[in-house]
Amino acid sequence: MTKHDAPPTMSLFDLIARSWELSSPVRNVRFNVIGSSVAVSLEDGTLAFLPMKDAESPETRIRIEADTGRMTIRPRGKTLPMAVRTEQPQVASDLGLFRVAQQGFVFAHVDRAEVWRATARGQTLRVARAGSRPITALATLPSRQGIVVARGGELEIISLEDGLSAAVTTLDHDTRSAVPSPNADRIACWGPGHVTILRTDDLSTVVRIDTEGVPSVLEWSPNGHWLIGGCVDKTVLLVDTKAGAADHIVDFPAPVTAVGFCSKSGTMITSGAFRVTGWQLTDLPFGDHAGTPVETGKPGLTIVETIAVNPARRLCAAGYANGLVTLCQIGKREEMMLLEGGGDPVTALEWSPDGAHLAIGTANGKAAIATFPKAMFK
Repeated sequence: MTKHDAPPTMSLFDLIARSWELSSPVRNVRFNVIGSSVAVSLEDGTLAFLPMKDAESPETRIRIEADTGRMTIRPRGKTLPMAVRTEQPQVASDLGLFRVAQQGFVFAHVDRAEVWRATARGQTLRVARAGSRPITALATLPSRQGIVVARGGELEIISLEDGLSAAVTTLDHDTRSAVPSPNADRIACWGPGHVTILRTDDLSTVVRIDTEGVPSVLEWSPNGHWLIGGCVDKTVLLVDTKAGAADHIVDFPAPVTAVGFCSKSGTMITSGAFRVTGWQLTDLPFGDHAGTPVETGKPGLTIVETIAVNPARRLCAAGYANGLVTLCQIGKREEMMLLEGGGDPVTALEWSPDGAHLAIGTANGKAAIATFPKAMFK
């Protein structure tokens, strides 16, 4: 008697995502401004560029059964195109990867001496040659306004086209993180023990605030009032830029590697715990005030390694240390599993500017783009 094996069950991830094996741990995934390309920086210093154009997008493979109205998605039938790899120049991946202009990206060379940019298709061009000191922080301003380069205590804005200096200043502390405000009128510079807020136009100092902790990520709130940092000492740094004061949310079970903001719900959320943690942005815990916590998703036994907030919906993606990726409605316990945990820690998540695609990177070198049909968000 002939035995016929049942066809393998396909997960939601199998049906809506495209994956590439890149052979080195993923450090950053970044959509360009118009969402036409995804750049991936890898721990070995190389870059990969993933195409957004999809000949078999999930939207084209949807079938609605006439009798039941049930939606199904047909599996892919074609082989995916290869990711474009850039072996040289190598990237200082710990300094980040930044979008610039409409389609490009900016990064620091692995020797921390030069600034480079890349096109959506992976072509690279040197912007600025070596300075007097190694690059310690990098950022970009909107459109083509320039690149922010920190070399220890020196902060400079250079032109994207030719690397010429547009403004320069010297701070009384090293800069390890430089973050432009949402409307790009200010730049926050963090260095051990201090945050200095500068005006972008002339790099004059607005305020200098003493802080504690070492943030691995630093972000402005959407209204430009708060600076929120996820710290390696298992805390969240809160900087009230108007009051010129700083505080911490303490006792996270793990380092906080990601923070995000949901404008739809007015919420700040973070990684670093056994569930997505969050607070109302208008009522953060500060000083003796406990603030208003926001529960999102379900508590589990595995640490949330990273999070990403959807720019168009009250929705966040959470990546776990065991490889699990879930989607959660912010402020609700309900969640949907996108990728089952297989032991490959999630290291990077980012939504596309329109909120329709989620880029995922893992510690074992997998990069993926999940594309969500419109019907899934109804």
